[in-house]
Amino acid sequence: MTQHNPKDSLQADLEALNEVFEAEDREDRRAEAQRRRDGLPEPKRDIRAFEGFADGGVAPRD
Repeated sequence: MTQHNPKDSLQADLEALNEVFEAEDREDRRAEAQRRRDGLPEPKRDIRAFEGFADGGVAPRD
């Protein structure tokens, strides 16, 4: 069994990255809540599909 050292640089990097993601998520939730309080409509979503993926152009199954 491998033991992990709490001072491991990879672990520290992952924890720092997690903090960044959490901060971005908090900011997104704050902005979304403010948008709802202001009564603004939901922004139009830009959804794109790749050629042959969602347009039915996939290879048939035999």
